[in-house]
Amino acid sequence: MKKLKFILLGTFSLIMAGLLNNAFAQENVVEDDYISNVFSHSILINAQTTETIEKSAFEFRIQHRFGEMDFNESKETILKEFLGFDGSANIRFSLAYALNNNLQIGIGRTKIDKVVDLDAKYRLLRQKESGTPISLTAYFDAAISSSDFPEVGSNEFFTDYETPFEYKFFHRFTYNTQLLVSRKFGEKLSIQFTPTFIYKNLVPAGYDNFIAATTFGGRFKTGLKSYVIFEVATKFNNRMDNYKDPISIGYEIGTAGHAFQFFISTTNQIMEQNLYFNEPLDYTDGKFLLGFNIKRTFWH
Repeated sequence: MKKLKFILLGTFSLIMAGLLNNAFAQENVVEDDYISNVFSHSILINAQTTETIEKSAFEFRIQHRFGEMDFNESKETILKEFLGFDGSANIRFSLAYALNNNLQIGIGRTKIDKVVDLDAKYRLLRQKESGTPISLTAYFDAAISSSDFPEVGSNEFFTDYETPFEYKFFHRFTYNTQLLVSRKFGEKLSIQFTPTFIYKNLVPAGYDNFIAATTFGGRFKTGLKSYVIFEVATKFNNRMDNYKDPISIGYEIGTAGHAFQFFISTTNQIMEQNLYFNEPLDYTDGKFLLGFNIKRTFWH
């Protein structure tokens, strides 16, 4: 698995290096018949979208997840917890900057595991009225946890069951590599499919370090600047018994510089490296949570 990690990271680095060589040369490309506003936000709900921000613009984002709601509990208990608003929350702040119209870089900080991450997104293809039927974007994120490691018991070992376990600095790192594919159908419907490859340097016993996953999501226009948004994430390995794929559905309202999304979801994870490794809520048992995303774009 370590070899696979380095192959994935090395391949992505080579792709990014090649793209960076000609990224700025593409600034003179005529807009032609490009399809605009496939999505109005660079993040759908948890997943990235194929959209990148405009050259020299900054995008500030707040992503917030409230506490769990269990509809098996009494109405009094649910109301007492104020629909999960009083529960344990997760939040992420992030800032992205566009080096040009196709390439952006960013930094973020997430509450759970006290994660700091760096990411890069490059738009490879952009959907046109004719000739290019899809938008295609590459995305990479590297994250490091700054939480204190828990204490290690005297009877804990590495997977060889001989070497006493001890935490290493590299255990803090996780990686996310994605290829985002989207298409806008008419004026109302946008759909996205996202093959995802996650690698964590440290996982619980019995888990693979590497996860192959995908997200299917989209939005449906309901007004001038309003949309119903949805997202379903699934993974192809590390699936334990009774695992339920994370799902989210919500509503988005946008303006030229703002977008606000409010939704119901079955996971409080924001970083996708954790989303696919942590157990989501069981929606078949009436468990959900509320969340929102806010983005603000600043232009020079």
